[in-house]
Amino acid sequence: MHVLLYEVQLHALSESLPITSRRIYDVFRSSPASFRSQYLLGRAFARGLQDMASILTKILRYPICTAEVVEQLLPLLAEGGSDVKASKFDIPKRLFRSLAPKSGSINWKGQEPPLPFLQYLFNSPGIPKLDVNSNGGYALTKAVHAKFIPLIKLLLDNGAKPQCKDCLAIFVAIRQKDLALVKILIERDDSTYTHRLGTGKRKRRKLEDRVTVNSAMLKAAVKCDARDIVDYLAREKGCIPDMQTLHMMTK
Repeated sequence: MHVLLYEVQLHALSESLPITSRRIYDVFRSSPASFRSQYLLGRAFARGLQDMASILTKILRYPICTAEVVEQLLPLLAEGGSDVKASKFDIPKRLFRSLAPKSGSINWKGQEPPLPFLQYLFNSPGIPKLDVNSNGGYALTKAVHAKFIPLIKLLLDNGAKPQCKDCLAIFVAIRQKDLALVKILIERDDSTYTHRLGTGKRKRRKLEDRVTVNSAMLKAAVKCDARDIVDYLAREKGCIPDMQTLHMMTK
């Protein structure tokens, strides 16, 4: 019965069939990754999508698209003559939509969702490159809102730009009064960049900041009374306040 239902669904590509009864729902809930990959590919083609970027972007939006499904999907795309590696697709918003700050003193752990799936997408050699800045940098902004440090660092390491949407992620961190988070977004990690001195010793090389701070950031820090961030932006980064901000600082 299971195989027959799978074949019917691959022909119908119906969103309603799996929920027609509890029994049928249970059948599709336990469906293998091989079936799910064929179903998702069929749905993408049914919408007239042809280029790999659009197909992969669409497929990854489905909650049933897991690492196991992607593993089954890539050979199917390659069989169709598609140059999968040459494609670049949007990072799915669904992975970040539910992120929210942890309550109390609880911190995010290194392998909480969506980290494992993202690590798979970033590190698997057969996977095309993800556009981590798609949707106006939504992924990074939501990770900053949730204070999900391991996720923030993963996104930054894979090309996320805090400049998106006029540096929205940085303004979120400022409003949270989180200096450490502001520094993570602005400064690059130079711990792995060293060069040899004439004495044979190694010296850490200072890397250029990801973002040039501006007076709007300083004003936001002053408005929310984040004094350590004000001091960091003004003194350490040399940000010059505008007249309105200067007036607020001298009150």
